[in-house]
Amino acid sequence: MKLVSWNVRGLGGLEKRKDVRSLVQEKRPWILCLQETKLGRCDDGLRLAVWDGQSVAFSFRPSLGASGGLMTLWDSSEVEVWSSSSFDHVLSIHGRFISSNEEFHLFNVYAPCNSNDRQVLWDSLSSRLQVLRGKKVCVCGDFNAVRNREERRSVSASGGMLDFEAFNQFIVENALFDLPLCGRNFTWFKGDGKSMSRIDQFLLSEDWCLTWPNCVQVAHLRGLSDHCPLILSVDEENWGL
Repeated sequence: MKLVSWNVRGLGGLEKRKDVRSLVQEKRPWILCLQETKLGRCDDGLRLAVWDGQSVAFSFRPSLGASGGLMTLWDSSEVEVWSSSSFDHVLSIHGRFISSNEEFHLFNVYAPCNSNDRQVLWDSLSSRLQVLRGKKVCVCGDFNAVRNREERRSVSASGGMLDFEAFNQFIVENALFDLPLCGRNFTWFKGDGKSMSRIDQFLLSEDWCLTWPNCVQVAHLRGLSDHCPLILSVDEENWGL
């Protein structure tokens, strides 16, 4: 199993689409979650531009003008999706992994930059996650928040402890697990090289981690976006070892 999450910072340009397509060809994910597409519509042309092949399906949440936008694609030979829904800043799918017949819920998130708006999102997400206690749940994307000061380097002094506490409280109250990040320490880098943070991640429910205890979260090279793509992989041949 392999899942990819990436804030692509716009998917309208040909070069950016080629960048995503190259990642898909290299990593062969079962599910690809894209944030900040900045697109108001999506069609099969876009789907084929980023993921070659007939076995791919997708769900889509349009941007508001040039802001936001979410897209989740999956290999339908590996993943059966029963339903898809969306609400502010979130696109979710519910289905099963065909090879293991394990049911799952996945939330693709692009959180707002404003701390008050993020709190609204944490509350909205929490109301849905509480209903899914005991289920296999993955919450991934760009959370625009860090858990402590070590996850952010900046020349400015912005980002107080209250912001850390709100995100941490969301994670703890929903019994989510934040896996160690491999590959690099940060997932977003400003162009001047002086500011960086870990704001992209996979958060997993206890039942997900018990079912797949050997999940690994790795941040890879950025490409054309200022965010690193994150890969959540599971070595299914070594379950239980």
